[in-house]
Amino acid sequence: MYDNYLYFPATAALYTLSVVTVLVLLAGVIASTTLWMKGKAPSLHHPLNAPAIIKAFVLECLLQVQILRISVVRWLMHFCIFIGFLGLFAQTALMAFMSHFVPPDTFIAKTFFVSPESRLGGAGARVLDMWGDVFGLLLLIGLAIAIIRRYVLRLPQLETLLKDTLSLTFLTVIALTGFLCEGLRLTDPAYADVARYSFVGNLLAALLKNIGWSAASYQAWVWTHAVISLAFCAYIPFSKAWHIFVSPLEIVLDASERA
Repeated sequence: MYDNYLYFPATAALYTLSVVTVLVLLAGVIASTTLWMKGKAPSLHHPLNAPAIIKAFVLECLLQVQILRISVVRWLMHFCIFIGFLGLFAQTALMAFMSHFVPPDTFIAKTFFVSPESRLGGAGARVLDMWGDVFGLLLLIGLAIAIIRRYVLRLPQLETLLKDTLSLTFLTVIALTGFLCEGLRLTDPAYADVARYSFVGNLLAALLKNIGWSAASYQAWVWTHAVISLAFCAYIPFSKAWHIFVSPLEIVLDASERA
């Protein structure tokens, strides 16, 4: 195991929190999945239709054309939140896997992580810089639309429950603190040559420098971001965010059954 230049060194406290989060998450997933499968039992007993599943996954899960037919604004909101969240989730999962299971002396590890030859990592690290900013920005755009529709415009067709507010609050705080951490990291002069790859973080770093913030507070904010993120992960099976994972399964199974 070795440290990724994007994050602070892992500690026993972080591992303990991660284990607790995974246990709560698994318990919630098992409970929610058991209930979900009871409702989907008829679909699960039919032979799966691969062409119908692929078509539904691309058009209805990824592109969400069924929502686009109803409203462009709703489509943009759902698409940005769905793709933004999954993009950031995939990035975090990839880095966690590589930092623990990929030997540090391999080519791929040196591409994505700190190496003796390059303190800032290789080309793969630059891709991840842009990756995080693109998907983080998409998530914020979707959340902004959702917040405006629910709490500013107060559209009559929307019933706002506590679950809605908690999920939106969690995701917004996670996205904002994530960008804040990135901005603080890039205030360090050591990252001046690569800061341009994090186009949002770089702009934020310039603003933070103007108000006197520096990389000295980076670790405290990363801890804040990590704890809130872990808390949300544990909450996912019990939240409205659970449909991000379940809805695609329902869509493809229903498409297969119809076919």
